Amino acid sequence: MKKYVLLLLMVVGVFAFATVGCGGSDVPTPGGAPGAEPVPLPDVVEDLPGDVIEGDGSDIIFDGDIILPGEGGAVDPNAIFPAFLFSRGTIESIEDVNGLTHIHIEDVDGNPAVLVISEDTVFPFSDSFDVGDTVTGWYLSDMPMIMIWPPQYNIAVLAAGVPEGVNIKVDRFHKWEDNADGRMISQDEMFAFSVDENTEIILEDGQDFSEFDFELNRKIIVIYGISTRSIPELATADKLIVLFEGIMPLS
Repeated sequence: MKKYVLLLLMVVGVFAFATVGCGGSDVPTPGGAPGAEPVPLPDVVEDLPGDVIEGDGSDIIFDGDIILPGEGGAVDPNAIFPAFLFSRGTIESIEDVNGLTHIHIEDVDGNPAVLVISEDTVFPFSDSFDVGDTVTGWYLSDMPMIMIWPPQYNIAVLAAGVPEGVNIKVDRFHKWEDNADGRMISQDEMFAFSVDENTEIILEDGQDFSEFDFELNRKIIVIYGISTRSIPELATADKLIVLFEGIMPLS
């Protein structure tokens, strides 16, 4: 009898080991966290500025936002951390490193930092800058960073040559559900804007985007003047620059 019980236990143990070893349907990622499943795509995809996917895309794993300029991403009600962080300072030197522009700055606290500018960097004002200028660079808050000193930031948006009295907010915005004025509120919940007939709305490449749907959730550069001192800060946007966020399959 003991022999049969032992044999049964061995069979159960082998089955349990095989089940754990298979890992279910999750795609393993570094650190053991569940990853995204490969997303099958049709043969035709919309070609937009940025990365282009060829073929059916069945072997491509997407872990970020893939949306057209006219479509929005999902709103995470728990996401109160900004989509972008920024570094601001005075330019100490500028150098070319492997085709990328490295702007060495000293920030407002006297600490050094390097703003890395690429062909994908968006310039809301001027793309010209020099030693002694004050610049602000925004980078994605969830972007992996090399742990070196001084820190290096891959800049998505660089503000240089900003006119006096002009302010900028860069974040992901969504419709402010608790507000009756049709405002959009930033992901960090610190800033909300409305628009009027004078607000210019464009895509990052300069194309008119006046048909933008304010029901959507998008990364936006908001350029504005005066604002309230409330929380969230309230302003009427002078200009919106809606950022590209990749491509998605056609229906």
